[in-house]
Amino acid sequence: MSDNRVPRVGQVVSHADWGAGKVLALLRGGRVIRVEFDEMPDTPWEIPREELGVEALSPVPASPKKSPAPPPAPAPSPPKPTSAPEPPASDPPAPDPPPEPFDSESAPEKPPENSVTARQSLEALRLGVVPASHLNTYTVGRDMELVVIHEDLKSAAEGSGGMRVVLGDYGSGKTHFLEMAELLALESGFLATRATLDSREVMPSRPRRIYHELARGIRYPDDPDVQRRGLKPLLQKAATHADLIRSLSRPRDARYHPYLGPALFYWSVLPALKDAEDLQERLLDWIEGSEVASNVELEKKLRHMTSAKTRLYALRDFRTVTHLYTLLLGGIADMARRVGYRGLAVMVDEAEFYSVLGGRDRTFADVLFRTFAAACLNREALGFDPETLPRGGQAVHRGFSWRYRDDQPLYAVFALTHDPTGKSALARAVPENRFMTLPSFSTKDYVTLSERVLSLYDMARTPLSMGKKLAPLMARVIEPCHQTGLIENPRQALKFITEVVDITRHRPERLKPMLEELLKGLQNGP
Repeated sequence: MSDNRVPRVGQVVSHADWGAGKVLALLRGGRVIRVEFDEMPDTPWEIPREELGVEALSPVPASPKKSPAPPPAPAPSPPKPTSAPEPPASDPPAPDPPPEPFDSESAPEKPPENSVTARQSLEALRLGVVPASHLNTYTVGRDMELVVIHEDLKSAAEGSGGMRVVLGDYGSGKTHFLEMAELLALESGFLATRATLDSREVMPSRPRRIYHELARGIRYPDDPDVQRRGLKPLLQKAATHADLIRSLSRPRDARYHPYLGPALFYWSVLPALKDAEDLQERLLDWIEGSEVASNVELEKKLRHMTSAKTRLYALRDFRTVTHLYTLLLGGIADMARRVGYRGLAVMVDEAEFYSVLGGRDRTFADVLFRTFAAACLNREALGFDPETLPRGGQAVHRGFSWRYRDDQPLYAVFALTHDPTGKSALARAVPENRFMTLPSFSTKDYVTLSERVLSLYDMARTPLSMGKKLAPLMARVIEPCHQTGLIENPRQALKFITEVVDITRHRPERLKPMLEELLKGLQNGP
C-alpha cells in the first residue's frame, strides 16, 4: 500500500492497473483485501494489501442521485374524426424517444466476461493458487495423462468404477492436474468433487471431515461454473422419482441405502409441510456429514412432523468408520446415475498425506486409502482382502458394507507427493498399473507455458497487454533458466513469469531491457 494503514470495509482503495474500488472484506488478518472495482461491478477480487492504496478514510460516498427528468408535456388531443379513415401511407413514423443521458463516471462499461476471468486467473497465479478459470489456457505437457483419466471415466460410467494414484514431486502441478481431471469428469457427465487433506482439519484419520468436504463441494455437469453445490440439487432431482425414493428407503429392497434412503424420503415429504424449511436444511447438514448435525435430535423432530418411523443412523467421526463414508459416496454415485448423470468422480489432493504422518496416523491413512480402493475397484484388482478392513461403530454400523453396489459408477483420483515409504504402502493395496507419475516438463513445455500465461495478459485487457510482443523474448529467457536449473517445476515457472511482469508493471518501458540483461547474465554465466 502507499502507507501502513489497513483499509476498513467500505473504504475506497486504488490499484495501479484496475483503478478505484470498494473494500468488501478483510481476509487473512488484513493481509488480503476483497475489493469490488468500479470497472468490474459484481466481480469481487482478493488482492494483497501492499498492492492497494487508501483513497479515502471514510466509507465510499453514495453516488449522487440525479433529479428525475420532468415528464414530457402531454400531446394535444387530436380532433375526433367523423369516421375512421385509414392513415395515409405517407405519414411519417412516430419519432423514437430521446436516449437516456449516459454518465461515463457513474456507469462504466462492464468488461467482457473473458477479460474479468483472465484477470482473476492472473491474480490467482500471483498468489500461488490454482485458478478456477482458463485451466486449458495454461495446461501443457499433460495430454497423455488426461487421456488416461478420460478412459478411466468411461470405464467407471459403465459400472466398473475406477481409481488412479497420481504421484509427483512438490510443485510438479498435481493440484492443477486434479483441477483438469475434475473438469474432464464434469464434461463427461459426472458429478465431481474434490477435497484436500491436511494435518489439522481434513485429516486422513477423520473420515467424516473428508466426506463432509467432498459432499458439500459436489459440482454438477449442467452447471459446471458453480464451484460448490453440495447434495441439495441431487436430492431435489431424486425427490421427483417415486420409484427411486421407494427403492432407497425400504429396508427390504435390494437398493436400500441406510443413509441416503431416509434422507431422500424425508426430503421428498418436507416441502409439503408448513414451516419445514429449517428442518430441511438441518437434514441436508446431516447427510452432508456436518459435525453440528445430531441424528438423534433431528430424527425426533422429523418423526414428530411427518409421523413417519424412518430411522436416521449416526455419522460418527471415529477413525474406524471410514466404510460408512465410502458407502455414502457409492450411493451418491448410483443415485446420480439413476437421475441422468454418469456417476461421481472424487478427487483427493494432499500436501502431507504420508510425508508428515507417522505411527497410528499413518496406519489410519492406510485404512482410508484401502477402504476407498475397496469401494472403487473390483475385488480381483485389490492387493488385499477387503473383509479385513476395520468396520467400527455400533453393532449396526459394523454390519454396513464399504461398498453400496458392485456396479456403482464411483471413480477416485488420489494425488500424492512422491514418498518412497508411502508408495510402498499403497502398492500393497492396488496394482502398479493404477499408479501414474507426472513427468517433468521439457524446456519446450516451459516455453509453451510462458506463451499461454502471457496470452492471459492480452485476454485480461490490462495496461500490461503485451503478451504477443513479450512472448518471443520470454521464451529465450525461460530456456536457459530451465536448462541451468533455475526453474525446476511448473510452480516456479508460473511464479517467475508473473513476477517478471509485476516488477515492471509501473514502468513497462523497462521490461524488455530488464529481460535482455537477464538473458545476457544467463548466457555469460556467473
